[in-house]
Amino acid sequence: MELPYSHFSAKLRVMIVVITAFTGLISPLASNMYYPSITSVRDDLNTTQSGITWTITAFVIAMAIFPLLWSNLADSIGRKPVYALSMLIFTCGSVGCALSRSLTALIAARVVQSAGSSAVQSAGAGTISDIYPREQRGTALGIYYLGPLLGPCLGPLIGGYIGQDAGWRWVFWVLAILGGVLLLLALFVLPETHRRIVSKTHSIQPVNIPPALSFKDNNPLLDIATVRYPVVALSMFLFAMLFGTYFTNATAQPLAYEGIYGLSQGMSGLCFLSSGVGCILGSTSGGRVTDLLLARHRKALEAAADSERVEDIKIPAEARLGAMWVGIGLFMCAVIICGWLIEYELALAGVLVVQFFIGAGMAFTFQSLGGYLIDVFPTRSARITGVQNFWRSLWAAVIVQLFPTMHENIGWGWSYTVMFFLTLAALLLMQVVVFRGERLRQRFGPGPELR
Repeated sequence: MELPYSHFSAKLRVMIVVITAFTGLISPLASNMYYPSITSVRDDLNTTQSGITWTITAFVIAMAIFPLLWSNLADSIGRKPVYALSMLIFTCGSVGCALSRSLTALIAARVVQSAGSSAVQSAGAGTISDIYPREQRGTALGIYYLGPLLGPCLGPLIGGYIGQDAGWRWVFWVLAILGGVLLLLALFVLPETHRRIVSKTHSIQPVNIPPALSFKDNNPLLDIATVRYPVVALSMFLFAMLFGTYFTNATAQPLAYEGIYGLSQGMSGLCFLSSGVGCILGSTSGGRVTDLLLARHRKALEAAADSERVEDIKIPAEARLGAMWVGIGLFMCAVIICGWLIEYELALAGVLVVQFFIGAGMAFTFQSLGGYLIDVFPTRSARITGVQNFWRSLWAAVIVQLFPTMHENIGWGWSYTVMFFLTLAALLLMQVVVFRGERLRQRFGPGPELR
C-alpha cells in the first residue's frame, strides 16, 4: 500500500490552510489598516507628512528582512512554534503602537509589529508544501495567498471606519486583539506540519523532507544569494515590479478617493472592496488553473512515453507558468487605464472597475510565480518564499517613497505609466524562464543539492 503524502485528513488540511491564510492576512492588514488615519496620526503626534511616511517605510523594510529569519527558523524547529512566537511579538508591537506618544515610539513599535506579523509571509508557503503534493498545491496556494493579497484591500476599509469612529489608536487595539486570537489558534489548534518532524511519528511518503540544517546552513545571506541563478533572478525581478506597482496603487488610492472624488475616510476604505473581490477571484481561479496545467502536461507526457517509463515522468516547473500572461496582461492594462482615469478625473465607477482587474490580475500572477519557485525549491519552500518576500518588499518600500514625488511632478497618468513599463520590462525578461527555464536550470542551477 502506497504511503500518503500527508497523514492529515482532507478536512484538517483545509483547516490548516484557512488558519495559515488568516494568519498571513495579518502583515498586510497591519500595514494598511491605519493608512486612512495617517492625517490624524500626524496631527496628534505633531509631526510632518514626510515624518509620518517613515511609519510606513519602516514597516515595509522590516517586512522585507524578518521573513528571511523566520523562514530559517521554521525550517529548523518547525512551523507551529514560529507561528506562536511571531503572533506574540506582533501582539506586543500592536499594543506599543496604540500606546505611542511620539513619532519615534510609533516607528519603533511598527518595526516590532512588522517583525512579528511577517513570519507567515514565508513560513505559510512551507506549510502548504508540507501537506499538499505538487499536483494539488496550486489550489491550496490560491487559498493561502488570499490572506496576503486581501490585506491591502481590507485594511483601509476596516481601518477607515475604526479610525473615523473610534480614533486611530483603536486601529492598533483591534490588531492586538486579532493577534491574541491567532496566538491562541497557533498554540492550541494548529498542528505541526513540518515533514521532517512529522515523519518521525507518522508514516508518510519520504519526499520533500529537508535534512536537518546546521548553523552554517541557517544563513539568510545564502538564501538571498539564490538570485545568482538566472531563473530566480528573473522571477524575483517580476515579483518585485508586480508587487511594487500593486502596493503603491493600494497606498495611493485614498489620495484619489478623498482628494479628487471627495469621499469620506470610511467611504474611501469601502472602495477597496473592488480590488478585494478581484483578488479572491484571481487567486482561487489562478491556483486551480495551474493545477490543471500540470495535470494536462502530465497526460501529454504519459501519452508519449512507454508504459514502463510512466513512473519516471518529471513535469518541468515551468509548466506552472503557462497561463501567467493572462493575469499579468489584465493587471498591466488595468494599471495604465487607472492612472489616466484619475489624471483626467473621470468617473469613479470606471476607477473601481479597473481596480477589480488590478486585484484579479495581481492575484492570478502572484500564485503562479509563487508556485513555480516552490516547485524549483521543494524542500526549501519557506526559505525561497522568504527570499521573494524580501525582494518584493524592498522594492515596494522604495517605490512607495518615490511615488509622492512622481505624483507631484508628472501626475497620476505618467506615474502609473512608469510603473506599467517597469512591469512590462520584467515580464519580457521572464519569457526567457517560460520558454528556456528548464535549460537554464540544468546549465546554471540551482542544482539538486539546493532543492
